[in-house]
Amino acid sequence: MNPSRPNRKSGFSLLELLVALALLGILGGSIAGVLKNSADSVEQGVAAMDQLTRLRSLETILGGALRDARVLTLSNQERSWLADDVSYDAADGRYRFRGEELTLGFAMDRPFLEAERDGYAHWIIIEVRVDEETSKNSLWMTDTAYLPGIDNPVGGDWSDADLDENWKPVKEALLLADTREIYFRYWELEQTGMTDEPEREEMEFDDIDTDYAVRLPDLIEMVMSVPNLETESLMFDYSIRRKGI
Repeated sequence: MNPSRPNRKSGFSLLELLVALALLGILGGSIAGVLKNSADSVEQGVAAMDQLTRLRSLETILGGALRDARVLTLSNQERSWLADDVSYDAADGRYRFRGEELTLGFAMDRPFLEAERDGYAHWIIIEVRVDEETSKNSLWMTDTAYLPGIDNPVGGDWSDADLDENWKPVKEALLLADTREIYFRYWELEQTGMTDEPEREEMEFDDIDTDYAVRLPDLIEMVMSVPNLETESLMFDYSIRRKGI
């Protein structure tokens, strides 16, 4: 009779346990990576939607401001001031309007962010500012309240030193942040025939790149490159706003 063989308890060897733990570690790391990528994707998606919402709001706000914009024809007195000021190379300018690649300036008879008039004219500057460290662009608005014919809101003589401390004529607001690029383009509409649709022709900055423009655009385009979104282009019709105040 053969001697009975000892019973062997079922279980894992130390080597098998080490292999299993290694596999679990790899699997856990993979799952963590997938979850992190998913969380990053969700975060980027939320940021993109937030920027898109801000863009649409900006389109409404800036579009409304340009619809209410007034083109101010310079008086003979203002033109004589400009002729004596060597800092302005647009002494022959006719309109208070400014158009540059990174700056847009126009006049309104109300504050930029309000619907009601306040008895002052307002010189509005929409300006692109570039962060030197991150190279990201942001869009800022500066609203300067002034009295036409008395104050010059864009000249070197502008000062609020004699005004009430509780009333600040210059206000700033951040309109758009953390974009890769923002710039403006300006267009004129050229009628080529009696029945043809007018063709767009991009304007030269020489006519509009100071605070006193010689010519005015018909269309203003703002081009933006926003992270996680395709390049957006907002076009504003300026051609019917040529009213003086």
